[in-house]
Amino acid sequence: MPHYHTLGSIPRKRHIAFRKPDGGLYAEELMGHEGFTGTSSLLYHVYPPTTVKSVRRVTEMKYEADPDQTLHHRHFLTSRLKPGGSATLDRMPLLFNQDVAMLYVEPDRQDEHFYRNAQADELVYVSKGAGVLESVYGDLPYREGDYLVIHRGILHRFRIDNSVGQTKFLVMESRGHIRTPKRYRNEFGQLIEGAPYSERDIRRPMELHSHDEKGDFPLLVKQYDGI
Repeated sequence: MPHYHTLGSIPRKRHIAFRKPDGGLYAEELMGHEGFTGTSSLLYHVYPPTTVKSVRRVTEMKYEADPDQTLHHRHFLTSRLKPGGSATLDRMPLLFNQDVAMLYVEPDRQDEHFYRNAQADELVYVSKGAGVLESVYGDLPYREGDYLVIHRGILHRFRIDNSVGQTKFLVMESRGHIRTPKRYRNEFGQLIEGAPYSERDIRRPMELHSHDEKGDFPLLVKQYDGI
């Protein structure tokens, strides 16, 4: 079932001139899945999001499998992994194949960069901690036990609240589109009574902070197994 949600000021119709107080035009961006026919959102920007000063390859992020292919039991002792680092750049891969990857991270520093995963949808389980997920859709506060769905291409940044203790994220990267399972939806897309969760469990960004600063802002994009 579609959820229509707006934040900030929008024009009365789609794809019409939307002017700033000084008479200039806001830049319109269609962010969606499956081109013009899938789920999508219209975003309005103070400055065109296509404004790029320079581009370079920063690092490779290709996951490497254990060369020992012996079939045996494995116990992932995540509590023994080294904590710290970035919520987006210091994730430790645990399991992966061509469709999905499972990663773990205990970040302790704030990212100064913005991040965009352009090759996978992300499902971030907040095992411990709290904070705010900043994105072009607005600010979404999160807490322990939440699942954060971040579709591919969405510009975002984690603001970790270190005052509540250590943050622990279990991250699922999916090459496919993350959505509610078909068996839990009726023909109109509404979650049925037998589903393990309902629409009232879903929280959306409720506060929008528009940025009109000028300068250099680093944006890290993950694509082709690299940044």
